[in-house]
Amino acid sequence: MRMTQILDWRPEPGEVVEFETATDLPPEPHDVPASHFQRAHLRLAAANRAAGRRQSPWVAMTFDLEGRADLDALTRAWQGLVRRHEAFHTWYEPETEDLTGFRIPPESLTVRPVRVGDFTGTADLRAHVHRRIDERTSMGRLGLLAGVIRRDTVSTVYFAIDHAYTDGHSLTLVFHELRARYHAARTGTPVDLPPAPGYLDHNRREWRRSASLTKTAPELAAWSEFLAVEDGGFPAFPVDLGNDTGALLPATRLEYPVFTGDEARAFRAYCARHGGGLGAGFFAALALAQWEFTGNDVHRVLTAVSTRAYPRLLRVHGWLVNLVPLLFRLPASPTLASAIPAAQQGFQRAREGYDVPLHRALELLVEEGGVPSIPPMASYVDGRSTPGARDYLGADATVLTGPDNAGGVSMWLNWFPDRADLVVSMPDTPQAAAGVPKYLDRVREIMLTAAAGAHGAR
Repeated sequence: MRMTQILDWRPEPGEVVEFETATDLPPEPHDVPASHFQRAHLRLAAANRAAGRRQSPWVAMTFDLEGRADLDALTRAWQGLVRRHEAFHTWYEPETEDLTGFRIPPESLTVRPVRVGDFTGTADLRAHVHRRIDERTSMGRLGLLAGVIRRDTVSTVYFAIDHAYTDGHSLTLVFHELRARYHAARTGTPVDLPPAPGYLDHNRREWRRSASLTKTAPELAAWSEFLAVEDGGFPAFPVDLGNDTGALLPATRLEYPVFTGDEARAFRAYCARHGGGLGAGFFAALALAQWEFTGNDVHRVLTAVSTRAYPRLLRVHGWLVNLVPLLFRLPASPTLASAIPAAQQGFQRAREGYDVPLHRALELLVEEGGVPSIPPMASYVDGRSTPGARDYLGADATVLTGPDNAGGVSMWLNWFPDRADLVVSMPDTPQAAAGVPKYLDRVREIMLTAAAGAHGAR
């Protein structure tokens, strides 16, 4: 699965059909609070709208279906999917002070196809989809967009929803489930899918967890150590970003190929010989490049972890992600081989705090400031076993992101069956454009050198 800015997306022209979700029942309020991340995200999005600032608080994906899409089958597939997942029929109203929650009885939801028209140019088609994503995902109530670009040989499905209700794993659920439902609807076979828990139960658990934490709770020890290093707060990026204040600035995205499938497996084997996994090797390479650029031998970064702690939660469609503090010190005269064990230990310790909400930890430990609007982070995801992963390449499965803002640098290393890519978001400044690629080129060089040596040793 690729991650591409929508401005770089090049859809082939075709007939556009959108799938409109409707109900004849009024929404009902519910009393489950929004999660910490949802609250921060929805309030920032509302503030950006009010100020007229550029934003894209949504996530989207596209993938291909063979032939000219069967509209009846695709309509039934979408209807079954939106009825099954709570994320498509519950929401929080962003314009209310307390983010009031609402729900619609799922059995009342219906989906119907709406023909938009034929597009003969890629630019016009992309502009239409981009505009519709921005319109639909800012609505709050049933704020999702689903559509298809129909062509005779291959059709392209597209889908978008506010990030408050969806994470990367959830996008893989849509890819897998919609294709399964579409196939079943076309062939007249039943769809055998277990019930999917809702994300509101996760929100309830998170708030109970938050209420149980105190400033001296042992679960906050990793956070206390993370914040005590240097001058406290969040770490600076190893190169100048031209944004000393950390203000949100218009962002740009870079995408780097890191490994082929064979190279990724070779690098993992190298990491395993030195006491870690591929993720630890990535963080060790980041730390080693940081040391070479700055002389700082202490690596600190926020890293994303899933809060899907139980197998049944893998079926939940929602934003079940937390950021945790990763901290480790490089050994004397460090090499990648010697850095990997330290990175692995730091990574494991960070993941142990998966259920300590970032916002609550900082509320307790930081007297002033708190969480940046968009916290910088480094994420590693092994996506090889996600639903339908082996079909991503053939279906041209792509995650779309929109123009947005950034105060610092965020990185996503995504490992799929055929390759591993690094996607980077950073402030669109001359300093960042000059420095960040140099740092990341060194990170890639460190990892590729190790992979090449491991592959050659076989």
